[in-house]
Amino acid sequence: MYDFETLIGELLQQKPGLGRDEVLRRIEDKKRTVGAGYLTDQGALFLVAGELGVSLRKEDSSADLTIKDLYIGANDVTVVARVLAVYPVATYNKKDGGKGKYQRLSLFDAKNTVRLTVWEESLEQVEKLGLKVDTLVRVADAYVKQGLDGKPNLNLGKRGRLEVVDDEKASSKLPPISTVVQKIPNLTKEEQFVALEGVVVSEPRYSEFVRSDGSEGSLYQFGMGREGGKEARIVIWSPTARPELKRGQKVRITNVRSRRSNNGDFEVHGDAGSAIIADSAKAERLVLRVAATSSSQSAKVVLGVGKDRKVRFIEVGKGVKEPSQDEVVGVTPDEATEGRLYCRSPNSVQPADETLPGLGELALKLQEVKEEDAQIMVEVIALSHGSVDDVHLRDGTTVKKGELVVGDDTGEMKLVAWRDLSGRVSGIQPGERLRIVGVASKSMKMGAWILQLSNFSVVERLRGRG
Repeated sequence: MYDFETLIGELLQQKPGLGRDEVLRRIEDKKRTVGAGYLTDQGALFLVAGELGVSLRKEDSSADLTIKDLYIGANDVTVVARVLAVYPVATYNKKDGGKGKYQRLSLFDAKNTVRLTVWEESLEQVEKLGLKVDTLVRVADAYVKQGLDGKPNLNLGKRGRLEVVDDEKASSKLPPISTVVQKIPNLTKEEQFVALEGVVVSEPRYSEFVRSDGSEGSLYQFGMGREGGKEARIVIWSPTARPELKRGQKVRITNVRSRRSNNGDFEVHGDAGSAIIADSAKAERLVLRVAATSSSQSAKVVLGVGKDRKVRFIEVGKGVKEPSQDEVVGVTPDEATEGRLYCRSPNSVQPADETLPGLGELALKLQEVKEEDAQIMVEVIALSHGSVDDVHLRDGTTVKKGELVVGDDTGEMKLVAWRDLSGRVSGIQPGERLRIVGVASKSMKMGAWILQLSNFSVVERLRGRG
């Protein structure tokens, strides 16, 4: 890393009549007029020195830098990072006529990303290395220019080198993608994601179209969700690969960002540099006690509870015999992810000889609800009237929110239901005993916890008012 004070000392040594204060003033002026918010003190100092005809060479240019050390105007830099995306080779029009070629890569380290443009003189290096997502690479003798977004953009020309790094020490300093993967979050703003993980909840669709300029385009889209009801529409533009995905299959997508769609909802968008990695692991057999059944226009779901007292959503196909409430079944799903099992084969759900505690014993007490997004079952008493009110969101929209205070012998907690689910708490009276199956636990500010209904949650009234 460049040592700022050493570099200033070198400049003043070569320009003794300049003065430190004048150097600092020029640095601030350069950051304000040229850096556009992305030029560091060191970067501005190099530009100031260049204008004065001074070449700063104190730093060993062969030292590996991190992405955050990069600054606009830097030359002969060496960066070690992991590959986040590899784009197809593209063409551009040269100033002197003819066509040129280039290829874009995205690199990342523990916290930062940067775009790397490999120009045609070095394209052969990318092809020979066969780079894939997560590969650790060293980019040597590169230069940094300002990208269209105003940020530093690495460039590799004919003098540059690209190599795969096998050094264990270097690898340990830069964690793989698996350590920064996020489960599908609540999408509330536009932001970039290194990698997202979830389960396929709708069959993929591929389509082609013609743009207004006459060029051809394509997109690959599917629904992806996670335990707790969070779902998102995934749209990959001009995909380089279209894997055959099945509902219930666990997938990871890299190099994507959230965007607001035309109808105002947020979606996850990717491009030719996004990778879709499907999990082909075989699901294991589970023994569950059936607590409830639920359905929607697209699926019939059985809610089962295991010895760990967590609820699994079992989506059953037409050829699967639906078990009855309180029955103990063995479930060997065709596909599975956290909390959701997809059963299409006739023998995927069968009566089981194993024993399990009754539903009352499998229900969690409110004081035991301490795991974020866990799908659980509770048996409680309503302590308030179920109310539904309009709530104004930050984006200007208005939605329905249902609330109900519930309790058991260990404490009290609020039950929340949003939008169309709000009607499930409407009309509940204080004193009613309830079994709530497949409800998600949520941690709020100040250490408080709430219960939140999802699409297939079931609120069962066990008895009338006490």
